[in-house]
Amino acid sequence: MNRNLLFNELVKKAQSDRQYYIFGKPSQIGIIEDLLAYFGIDYKLDFHSQTMHQANLELLKNHIMNVATDEQLKLIYDKVSHNKSIPQPNLEIENTGKVFVSMPMNKEKCKDVDEIRKGISKAVSNSGNEVYFLDLDAHNDNIFNKMMTEIVGCKFLIADFTSQNTGVYYEAGYAKALGKTVIYTCKNSDFENIHFDIKQTQFVVWDDADDLAERLLYQIKKSNLGGA
Repeated sequence: MNRNLLFNELVKKAQSDRQYYIFGKPSQIGIIEDLLAYFGIDYKLDFHSQTMHQANLELLKNHIMNVATDEQLKLIYDKVSHNKSIPQPNLEIENTGKVFVSMPMNKEKCKDVDEIRKGISKAVSNSGNEVYFLDLDAHNDNIFNKMMTEIVGCKFLIADFTSQNTGVYYEAGYAKALGKTVIYTCKNSDFENIHFDIKQTQFVVWDDADDLAERLLYQIKKSNLGGA
């Protein structure tokens, strides 16, 4: 799918509604902000609607061009071309009490997969919580929908950014948008590559699996997220 053309069509769709895009009537919130919220991207409300929407379009453009998955691009296409509704997560899903782990899974792209899984599993277990890895869960659901459901229902989320996996950025942002606590981790040797937008966030920076387990356990307890 041509990302540039898709973004152009989105701009046309948004700007065609002058009451929304220019004047903010009946609301400043519309297609641009709905998509940003759905993708877990922070944006600001501003008194001047057109200025706000232009700034928010830039945020959305960056996501579309650099981060968006094929499923997300399809969702944008359906919204722009067929005016389909943006799926709404079921926020009444019962809290599973599990800790959702967002991390790289492809060992060819990240040689630290086993270390990350081992360290996080040990820390979560020792904190009295139950760890949840999406790739180890047998299910028949659409993987994207399953991911969203599990994040909505999780107790909190641990995001390991080692190797700068774009899916981790997305899942962490989505969890934050839902008001979930997110604990950020990254291997020391890769920390310099963290995107500047989140680099000022407190990270658990680790050297090996045992170091990750120890530091992460401390962070979980300090955050009052220990199990019953």
